[in-house]
Order: sequence, then C-alpha cells, then structure tokens
Amino acid sequence: MSVLLYHLWPEHLTGGFVGVDVFFVISGFLITLHLLREREKTGRIAIGRFWARRAARLLPASLIVLLTTAVLVVVIVPRSLWQQFLGDILASTFYVQNWNLMAASVDYLAADNAPSPEQHFWTLSVEEQFYVLLPILLISAIAVFRSLPWRRVVFATLAIAVVSSFGYGIWLTSNAPSEAYFSTFTRAWEFGVGALLAFAPAVASRAAASALSAVGIAAIALSVVLYEGGSTPFPGSAALLPVLGTAAAIAGGAGSFLTSAGRMAPVAFTGRISYAVYLWHWPLIVLVPFVTGTVLMAWQKFVIVAVTFLLAWLSTDYFENVVRSSPRLLAGRRPVVVGAFAAVGMLAVTSVAVSGFAVQRAEAAQVALIADDLAQSRPPCFGAGAMDPDRVGVCEGEEYGQLVPAFAEIEGDDANRSDCWSGGTDATLRICTLGPEKDFDKHVVALGDSHGNALLGVYEELAESLNWRVDVAGRGACWWTDQHLEHKPEQTPYCEKWRAAVNAYVAETEGVDAYLTTRFAGDATGDEADVEGLLSAWAHRPDSDTPVVAILDNPQMEGDPVRCVEEDPAAAAAAMTCALPRDEARGDPALEEAADRDGNASMIDMTDHYCTSTMCPAVLGGVIVYRDPHHLTATFASSLAPYLIERIVAAVG
Repeated sequence: MSVLLYHLWPEHLTGGFVGVDVFFVISGFLITLHLLREREKTGRIAIGRFWARRAARLLPASLIVLLTTAVLVVVIVPRSLWQQFLGDILASTFYVQNWNLMAASVDYLAADNAPSPEQHFWTLSVEEQFYVLLPILLISAIAVFRSLPWRRVVFATLAIAVVSSFGYGIWLTSNAPSEAYFSTFTRAWEFGVGALLAFAPAVASRAAASALSAVGIAAIALSVVLYEGGSTPFPGSAALLPVLGTAAAIAGGAGSFLTSAGRMAPVAFTGRISYAVYLWHWPLIVLVPFVTGTVLMAWQKFVIVAVTFLLAWLSTDYFENVVRSSPRLLAGRRPVVVGAFAAVGMLAVTSVAVSGFAVQRAEAAQVALIADDLAQSRPPCFGAGAMDPDRVGVCEGEEYGQLVPAFAEIEGDDANRSDCWSGGTDATLRICTLGPEKDFDKHVVALGDSHGNALLGVYEELAESLNWRVDVAGRGACWWTDQHLEHKPEQTPYCEKWRAAVNAYVAETEGVDAYLTTRFAGDATGDEADVEGLLSAWAHRPDSDTPVVAILDNPQMEGDPVRCVEEDPAAAAAAMTCALPRDEARGDPALEEAADRDGNASMIDMTDHYCTSTMCPAVLGGVIVYRDPHHLTATFASSLAPYLIERIVAAVG
C-alpha cells in the first residue's frame, strides 16, 4: 500500500518507496524458513523443486500482466516509445529489469526516457535473482563445510553475505547512487536480514511480542513519512530504518497484536491480493494518460486505486489461483513441466514484443528510404532550409509527404559515435578525427557535451567539403570550462577528470587553427564564475590568437516534443502545436560575455534557423527537429549543415 500510494501521490507520501524494502525482508524471511524446514525434514534442499514452486507462485500473475501490458502498448502507445517500453517488457519477462534500468540510469543519452509501464518489475527481478542464488549459496556452503553443523554454516554464510552486501551498498550509494538503487548486490542484505530472522526463537510473552512489533511498525511508518524519494540517499544506511523495523515486526509476529490486525477482513483481503496489486497498479498509472491525453487528475487516481484492486482480485482468484491449483496445469507437476509452462508463457509475451519491434522496423525502413532520398537531394525547403532568409514565404506550405525521421527510430536518430564520446564513470578523453588526418587545409578541434556531438553530421560535412581535419571530443553534461560542474555524485569526479584531460590535450596540441565549443544552456549557471570558468579553460590554448568559436545552444522545448508531434503531425508541421514561443528560448549570456572578453573568440547564434520571429517549432521543413526536449535529431542537424558551416568558416577565417 505504501508503494501504491507513493506512486500516485509522491508529494504526500514521500517515503512510500520503502515498501519495497519491507517486501524484500519479508521475502527473505519466508523463503529461508521454507529452505531450513526442508533441510531439517528431508536432509537436503531440492533446488529444482524449490525453483519450480517459486515459478508456479510468481509467473502466472506476472506473465498475464506483462502480456496484457504488451498488447496495450502496441494498441495505445505512440510508436516512438515502443522501443523503450517493449524492451522493458522483455527485460521484465526474463527478470533482468533491474540491470536494464541500471544501464539506463547511468546512460546520459537515456536520461530523458519516459517512465515505462513495467519498470516496477525491477523489484521482482531482484527477488527472482535472490531465489536463484540463495539455494545455490546455501547448498555450496553446506557441501564445503560438511564436517560442521549445517545450521551454523548456513547462519554464518548468511551473516557474511549480509555484512558484505550492506558495506557494498553504503559504498556504492555514496559513489554511484543510480546504480546502487537497482543492484541485486546492494539489496541482498535486506533479504539477508529476513533470512537471519528465520533462525530467531519466538518471543516468549505476548506483551514483549506486541511491543517489538509496535516498534517495528513505527520505524516503517517513520521512514514512509520522513524519507523523500530522490533526495534521501538509498539504499545505503538509510535503508536500516525500514529494514530493521520490518525485522522487528516479524520477530514479534504471531504472538503480537498483528495477529488480530491481520485477521481484519480489509487487511486480510489486501494481503491476499497484494502481489497482484503491485503488478497491476503501475501499468495503469503509466498507460491511462495515453488514453485520456492528459496528466492524471485527482479523481482519476482514485479510479486507478479501485480498478487496481478489481483487477488484482479477478486475476488472483480467477487466473493465478486456478493455474496454480489445477492438476492439469501446475499443481503437483514436476519441475521440468513447470519449466515448460513458464517457457510457453514467456514465449507468448516475447512474441507480442518482437512483433511490435517488427512492425516498428518495417515502418522505419520505409521512412528511412524517404529520409535518405531527401537528405541526398536536399530540397530547398527541407529541414533548416525552410528557415533560409532567402526563401522567406517561398517554403510556406511545402510538404514532402512524410515527416522524417520515423517516430519509431527517432530516439536513435543521433549522429554521436562511441569513439568521440565519454560518459558515465569513463573519464577517458576520446577524440575522433573527421576528414583527412594529413594534408588537410585547416585543423579544427570541437569540444563540448552531447549538444556538441549532436552536430557530428555538420562537422563531418565541414571536413569533407572543405578538406579540413575536425577532431571531436564530447562528454555527457560536461563541457570545456574550468568552473566546477556539480552533477550526480557518480558523474562529478569523472567530468572533472575529463575536463583536465581536455585542457592537457589543448595545451599540448600545436597547429590548431580553431576551437569549436558548445554546451547545454540549461545546465549553465550564467554567473560571473561561469564566465571566468570559460575564459580560464580557453586560456589553455597554446596560441591566444587561435580563434575560439562558441556555438549557441539550440532552444529547449517544453514537455516531450516527439510525443506532441506524433499526436497531430499536421498541426505540428504547421507550427500550430508543439512550438515554443521564441521569447522563451533560452540564451547563454555567460557564453556570449566570455566570447566578448576573449580577444579572439566569437559566438555563432543559429536561433533564426530554429525559430520564426515568434515561435520555435518542433517540425521544420518536414523534419522533426528534436529527438527529446533538448537534443537535435541527426536529420535536422544535417539539414542545418550548409548554414552552420558558412558561419563557422566566416568565424575561423
């Protein structure tokens, strides 16, 4: 319930996310208790049977939700989001969603991903991975130390794992919190605390049990109310409060007032369908706005709660329990049969997702042919050509039959390359060379963040058309400055190392004819320290007479321009929707001031090629300008090339 309410009203129940940690402790306690009892009763742990029981318990409900969600994504979600959403569904089907989200969380270029309807499966992925690893760990430990009492071996093994995981969790939360949040290894200690609790004796008196449980419930309640998602470092030491609180509540357990509370009809009913409630609530929260076309209203949130409970009850009683209890299906079946049923269910979900990918690729291939033809022929009014001052009024109403790039492929319409790019915890200065490496007419170095690397197509055309050598280096949310740039904890030190490497490269490299520099204006502070940081960095060039050409950032759009265009392409193409008022387009006064103060620096302002006198449209000349709120599509950047190259040549001389 805390997770459900947190997802609907995060501003009110700011720490509701700790319900996940409560779940992990309960799960670790119950599963370890089952394994201990089986070992005592049979003298062994039947790992195949254990996994089969877990699959029979968890997969029927999860696979029906995944299959339903996959169909709904294909039916109601814009195709520009299929790649991400269906990819998350596949990752969830195979219980690796936590690693999938971890990869996205540290990928700067995926930072603007929309919430997907199955991203909450990361917790179930961690749980399944725990179920796979725990019996293997215990069986191995018992086998290695078979001369010792097996219960002591198991307890010691779990204790070591808990301490190791907790220590690692504190370290990684401090150094890479985005990774720490989703990692199985930073969460393992939470399961482990519940596992160790399985060894604890029952509390002797009802009064003591009730007091212990009350303390535990109070600890959970405090964390739910006091913690704040996004600002409370998690799951480091802060996770101790809900984890130990849950352990205390369980320790009091059957001998406490919780026994009576658990018998109350609403509590018992919610507990019985709680797994399905967790599965259904998040897809509804994400998908309903695609149907209504608006953000969730207060009354819609209450409807989602009601529908969630209805779907959870129906799927639990009329699907999950039927599948689990039917001898024709999973009841009493051998592990290999359960595995076969699971494989069929997973194949059904995979088939829908793969079919969606196939449709997406077929459409994208058709549009790509059109886009390639237009890019090669470059009609006068195509893309940025529609903003050519020599064609004022001429391009109005010009159409090419299809907006490009394809919505399905727009996220990948990016000219950036790995050999020109550094990101995450990689501080390596990677420099790619465009054009000839020798016998060139000019040598230019382009340094910046992802907004600079979005112009790689422009730099490539510059190099090829003028026989220039253009060396390009970029890093996410990091640019050429000596000012301290504060990012996520896991990004800041690597940005500093990269900038130090840039300065060293600039200072050591002779014969450069010009430096091009770009940055995301939305991250700039705009104060005097910002100006001084730029000037200090530019001062590293060996010859102060070498020009620095600062390219002003493109406008940043409000909301999601791709989804906006996809909802009504014709209106967007006519700049009737999805356009930013020009007076709201962000400038970069610090960059302009630095260019004025440096005797051999200048700034290129291409705003007139993004905006009319009043609006900055999301579509220009049949080309979708943005692939997210602030990155250009490679297709539009390519159409901008002739105009930006002309300005660069004029600035360089």
